[in-house]
Amino acid sequence: MTLLRGVIFDLDGVIADTVPAHFAAWKQMFAEEGYAFDERVYHDRVDGRRRFDGAQAVMVDASPDRVSAAASRKDAYFLKQIEQGQFEVFADTLNFLRACRAEGLVLATASSSRNARLVLEKAGIADKFAAIVGGDDVSNGKPHPDIFLLAAKRLGLPPEACVVIEDAISGVAAAKAGGFRCIGIDRTGQTERLAGADLIVESLSRLKLCDIEQLMGK
Repeated sequence: MTLLRGVIFDLDGVIADTVPAHFAAWKQMFAEEGYAFDERVYHDRVDGRRRFDGAQAVMVDASPDRVSAAASRKDAYFLKQIEQGQFEVFADTLNFLRACRAEGLVLATASSSRNARLVLEKAGIADKFAAIVGGDDVSNGKPHPDIFLLAAKRLGLPPEACVVIEDAISGVAAAKAGGFRCIGIDRTGQTERLAGADLIVESLSRLKLCDIEQLMGK
């Protein structure tokens, strides 16, 4: 039985409610580029992926240069909202972070966003994490496992001693590909999206550390 020693969190939708800011930024950019965009497209093609990869998944007929320029513009729209404080940290996540730290677990954030540290600093919780890994720290974004493997490495732990908490299809796939146990958090009532996770909860207030330890022992 492997003991739980580290917890790796996705950022958007898990720690911080930045989804409305991301969605609005994507929607504005894709409208300017002439592509249809709605919640289904967001969850199926964009959510959890690095900015360029998400843009390319929708702009399938566009040149790399056009995709890159559009992705950069989306980032500018998003950053403007974050700088204005247009996001919240989930209360259930804050409580769960405290519980993890009280048990001596080391924590990391592994986000496809290049703005992870900025969001955490704006929220005043960057110091809670021993490692903060962003999309620009790895060559391959989710659903490849690179970002979670790097987070575990920076914590000084093997994948089997960590659990990943994710809310995106690509993130769950990345965690499982890296050999991690994965807990899916579904705040939308569409649990089937995260069917690949080892355990799915509607809120971290419903997750106990003993549940994770039991999961690790399977």
